[in-house]
Amino acid sequence: MAESALAIFSDVHSNLEAFQAVIADMNARNVSRSVCLGDVVGYGADPAACLELVRSMQCSVLMGNHDAAASNESNLEKTMNVPARAGIEFARQELSREQRDWLAHLPLTLTEGDCEFVHGSLDAPEEWWYVLSPDDVWLHFEAQTRPICFCGHTHAPMFWHWNGARKLTVRHGEGRISIPAEGKTLINAGSVGQPRDRNPDACYAIFDPIARWVEFRRIPYDIAKAKGKIADALLPRFTADRLSEGR
Repeated sequence: MAESALAIFSDVHSNLEAFQAVIADMNARNVSRSVCLGDVVGYGADPAACLELVRSMQCSVLMGNHDAAASNESNLEKTMNVPARAGIEFARQELSREQRDWLAHLPLTLTEGDCEFVHGSLDAPEEWWYVLSPDDVWLHFEAQTRPICFCGHTHAPMFWHWNGARKLTVRHGEGRISIPAEGKTLINAGSVGQPRDRNPDACYAIFDPIARWVEFRRIPYDIAKAKGKIADALLPRFTADRLSEGR
C-alpha cells in the first residue's frame, strides 16, 4: 500500500468487534493514517472501549450526531427513535465525564489538502442532514470547496461525482473506484459498526490521493458476539437483529 494512503471510517456506534476487525485490516494493508468521520458511540454495547480505541489511534476525529447527544443531557424524545435513544442513554451512563467532554469538543468538519471531511453534509453540518437524494447531493456540492469530500451518517457506502455541468454520476460504494480529475466528488465511507446497505460486513474506505482512487473494504467480524453484548446490556433487540441483516 502506498505511503500516501489514508483510511476513512465512520459510524463505529460502539461496536467493538467490528471496529477491531477494521483496524486489523488497516494494519494488514499497512495503512497508518486515518480519519474518523464521527459517531464513535451510540446504539451498541461498548461506547467507552470504542472511544478509547479511536483515541489511541491518534487520528483526526469529527463529531457525529450520536457523539453530540451523548456528550450532553439534552432531551432525545423528539430527535431520536427508540433504539437510537436507548443507545445514547446507555452511552451517557457508561462514559466518564472526561470522555463526554472529549466528544463535546470534536470538530464538525476537517479540511486537509484537496479534501474535506464531514459527518453528514457540508450544507449545515451542525444539522446532521442525510445525503440521500440528488437534491441532498446538490446542496452538499454547493457548500463543498475542495475537489473531494468524505462523509458518513447514512451507513451506506456511496460515490457521487459532479462534472461541473450539472451531470451527476451516482454509484454504490464497492470495490476500487477511480476519482476523476475534474469536478467535485463526494464519497460516503459507509459504517464500521452498523452497515445499512444489506451487507452486514463492516465497511470503511481507503483513499490514495496520488493515484486518485478510493477502495471500499468489507470486513467480516464476530456479529454473534456483538449481538450478545447488546442483549446483555438490555439494549433494544432491534439494535442487535439489524447487525445480521445489514439494515
